[in-house]
Amino acid sequence: MKNFFTKYILAALFLLLIFISTEIGKTPPSDSADIFFLNVGQGDSELIQKGNFQILIDGGPDDSVLTELGDIMPLSDRKIDVIVLTHPHADHLAGLNLILERYEVGQIYGSGVLDTTNGYIEFLSKLKSKKINLQVSGINTKIIPFENSELDFLWPGDRYLKQDLSNLNNSSLVTKFCYFSYCALFTGDIETDEQTAMFDYYKQRNSLSILDVEILKVAHHGSSNGTDENILRYVQPKYAVIEVGEDNKYGHPHASTLNLLKKFNTKVYRTNKDSTIKFELSKTGITKD
Repeated sequence: MKNFFTKYILAALFLLLIFISTEIGKTPPSDSADIFFLNVGQGDSELIQKGNFQILIDGGPDDSVLTELGDIMPLSDRKIDVIVLTHPHADHLAGLNLILERYEVGQIYGSGVLDTTNGYIEFLSKLKSKKINLQVSGINTKIIPFENSELDFLWPGDRYLKQDLSNLNNSSLVTKFCYFSYCALFTGDIETDEQTAMFDYYKQRNSLSILDVEILKVAHHGSSNGTDENILRYVQPKYAVIEVGEDNKYGHPHASTLNLLKKFNTKVYRTNKDSTIKFELSKTGITKD
């Protein structure tokens, strides 16, 4: 009997050590920040993480985001510090309603565009019940999530605050995250006409350098109207990520977009082929995991 309990205790300790090492492995080293492009099917969701600090951009179309976060975040970490809703379409929003039920949430950012769909009304109702304000940031507003980092709100600022748009894609928040001097651009579903307006805005102010990034989240799942050639020619990102569902009914990503990215020698990753995609940013560079 004594030997049985000894073996039982040793086995339990072994499992505990495995659990601890797994949880430690989920937390990036102190000198790096990770960007995950989550495999949530035909939708968008991106996680920026450093230690126990998380920024979640969009939540995908369903509960897939919960599984993804469970695989990445330490089990003891039940808070997401910053959430960005690019726009209220269900394939970006639905998962956030589930996040709000299961995680403590800090600040939430959005464009403040009008939308009367059930999912968005539910989202706003949850924010009200939890006493969380939806922050609408001005163009080129910056926040400092953690040391050596910046999150810039590039577009559209408050241009569409309380506006009823026929094309919600063009209300998408465009944000840029940098850790040290390495950056990623997150574009939601912003279409080419609105991308041109953003490009011209910064060009007129001699500020196009703000679009300099190494990683581009391709807008609108790689659709034919989701990548502006002028922006791509200027930025010429080293990496591009397309978040897209397997055998989706829209035919995303479109061949024209893939050919355009190929033209600028951009390395393309796709969640329907590569599953969740991870980049590690440090003081010395970017590593694709």
